[in-house]
Amino acid sequence: MLDPTTSHAIDLTEAAYDLEKTDADWLASIIEVGAPILDQGPGVYGFEFVRPPPGGGGELVVIRNTHLRSLGADFPERLAAAMSSLPADLVHVIAPPGYAGTWRGLIEEQPEAARFPVETLGFQDLLAVLAVDPSGFGVEIVCPLEESTRLAPKARQRWQMLCAHLATAHRLRRGLEHAAEKRAAATALPRNAEALLDASGFRIVDRVGPAQEPSAIDVLRDAARAVDKARGKLRREDPKRAMEIWTALVDGRWSMVDWFDTDGRRFVLAIPNPPEVRDPRGLSDKECLVAAYLTLGEPNKLIAYRLGLSPARVSNLVRSSMHKLGANNRADLIRRLRPMGIPMLP
Repeated sequence: MLDPTTSHAIDLTEAAYDLEKTDADWLASIIEVGAPILDQGPGVYGFEFVRPPPGGGGELVVIRNTHLRSLGADFPERLAAAMSSLPADLVHVIAPPGYAGTWRGLIEEQPEAARFPVETLGFQDLLAVLAVDPSGFGVEIVCPLEESTRLAPKARQRWQMLCAHLATAHRLRRGLEHAAEKRAAATALPRNAEALLDASGFRIVDRVGPAQEPSAIDVLRDAARAVDKARGKLRREDPKRAMEIWTALVDGRWSMVDWFDTDGRRFVLAIPNPPEVRDPRGLSDKECLVAAYLTLGEPNKLIAYRLGLSPARVSNLVRSSMHKLGANNRADLIRRLRPMGIPMLP
């Protein structure tokens, strides 16, 4: 079965947050490290892209850093040709951000897409892992399959959790790259972090900005401990639990990553990395974040995992947004949010 519930899922997540990798090597590293759960025999293809907004026309634009594992050099061209047979608007419908599943499983829900010529690629099916940020930037990993396959709901959910980490790590790298280009460090801490924690006891050594709020101390320390636990023995003893406790963000704001000083001592950085969304109608920052993923059709549980909030907190934020915008239900809220430009390009 195509289920990533093994220690290799944590290996892949670690590789995603490795900031020492160059941009040219980052995606290749993820695919090679994650090969035990990605490569089902034929190989793997991955690429970074920019996705046009719905109704904007055009196709996915591959921007850089493609990586092929075992597949023929012509596979990207053949895949692009096959995808070009689909209307641009349909691409958004059949492959929403955070989608993880097989093509055969997908076309059962979207029969109008059944003309997609999987057989022309020489394979019976494809596993697609689509990690897209609300901004439209993302990563896709395509794994050809030799048999027609449909993911079990739990397996699909766990692939979506990996999608959340890939999208978050990709956004983190872009944010640090842009900060370097502008030469405008937001903080005096390494990599524009807002908190520096000693990895030996998770004591906060230094903090700035929102991390100085009293409520942030326990949140950051608990998150650092959770990530460390997920990367320790738990990754082998209970990889399902390890995936669950390592959320993609902390409190809707921070990514937790390793940093080593010149003496080789390990620290944990809490780097601000929220999705960039904005709202002209008075929603709070966290309401905006939840709203962005609501408009992308994601369930509360996945939104909670993406943002590092409890499911109850996400539900409360949905209700408060409904109250502020006068929405009667979730579907009505989404209809009211879309004309507001959520999600928006940065």
